[in-house]
This record gives sequence, C-alpha cells and structure tokens, in this order.
Amino acid sequence: MIIISTSQLRAARGLLGWSQEKLAEKAHIPLVSLLDYETGARKMPDTTAANLKHALERSGVIFADDESGVSLLPPPKVVPLESLNSSNDE
Repeated sequence: MIIISTSQLRAARGLLGWSQEKLAEKAHIPLVSLLDYETGARKMPDTTAANLKHALERSGVIFADDESGVSLLPPPKVVPLESLNSSNDE
C-alpha cells in the first residue's frame, strides 16, 4: 500500500513549483482526479498514489516515512568537462 497524504502531495508540488496541471500530466492521471485528491473529496486509489509518488520522486522529492512531510534531494555536484583529466582519475 502506497501512503501519500494530501498535505504531502500539495507540499511536494509546491517545492517543485509545479501546477496541478503539470503534476497530473507527469503522473498520467486526469486533472479532475488530482483536484479531488488534493481537496480530500475523493479517496486516492493505491495505483494513483503510486503514480503520483513516483512522478514526484523522479523529480527529486523525498517523502518522510511517517507522512510528516517532504523534502528535496540536494542538487548534484557539477564538474565542468574542461576540469576533467587523467590526473584526477585517482
């Protein structure tokens, strides 16, 4: 069973700066369904919760195991290509 609360859903969307339309598109679910889930008007099926959670996790969202919140992965370290050479392979 995938557990994602409506508060986590809204918070994750906010962290990413995503609209409801964008999340619905990324999760491959109808916008009207997302609106219902976020307001609590409808219970979220497990498959839909999984689609939403995976779409958000692919974009760097980390969900707290206890449903207490969400956070973002730190951005990856970028090394300029011109800095790479055989001397720093060790």
